[in-house]
Amino acid sequence: MYDKMWHQTQEALNSLLVKESQKMLEPHSDQVFIFQMLATFYIKYVQIFRSMEEVYDQIVHPQKRTLIRSMLDGVMGRILELKNELVELELTEFHYFDDILQDLKLAPQQLDIPIPKYFTKEKSEVIKGREKILSQIITSTGLDQLSKRHSGKPLSLEEAVKLIQTAERARQGRLRAMFMKQIFLQEFRAKQARLLGDKVADLGAAALHIQKVQARGPRDGGQGRQHTRFWGDLQDSGSQILPLLELY
Repeated sequence: MYDKMWHQTQEALNSLLVKESQKMLEPHSDQVFIFQMLATFYIKYVQIFRSMEEVYDQIVHPQKRTLIRSMLDGVMGRILELKNELVELELTEFHYFDDILQDLKLAPQQLDIPIPKYFTKEKSEVIKGREKILSQIITSTGLDQLSKRHSGKPLSLEEAVKLIQTAERARQGRLRAMFMKQIFLQEFRAKQARLLGDKVADLGAAALHIQKVQARGPRDGGQGRQHTRFWGDLQDSGSQILPLLELY
């Protein structure tokens, strides 16, 4: 089974190399055409890589494994080169292959690039050493006890949904209360402005009048009485104006 899969992968790779060499020799200036060409090659190389990685993981023949391994490394290198060309062409790391996938009758999941299994198998000792060092660091810092302390009973799906709904209703209620408060303050200020419209004097004119009276000062008894009467009237009017000003 895997021998047949290996032969099919070889044929697909040889055919793709021939097409790629022919396309690369032709000069092209249309950016859309260049993108479609590079994207098609990229998708086909990913498919070859997925098949070849599976074959390499299942075949036990040592000579074939050596050959497949070298070809697999070359295919991965070519995928990286095509990805770099796509990034330089579109100046972005995210590309849309919807039309090409539809033409090739492929699903988006078939573009996923899995981690080769021999990566983890060949570096199992290194990975175990890193995990051991990490566990020692967690134990020495006490993070393992902290995680055990805060690990509670997991919520069921219904409880989690109910908790999220309660929090969302509370958030909407706070927003609604804030909007109603703003509307109430606006209406109250407008009502006070209508009721006390004539009594609210111009602050600049009032300050200028006060400065004139203070600069002139009382010269006789009559003027002193007028001065006292003025300050009394100003105090009475100020007692009505100040509460309104505090609203602003």
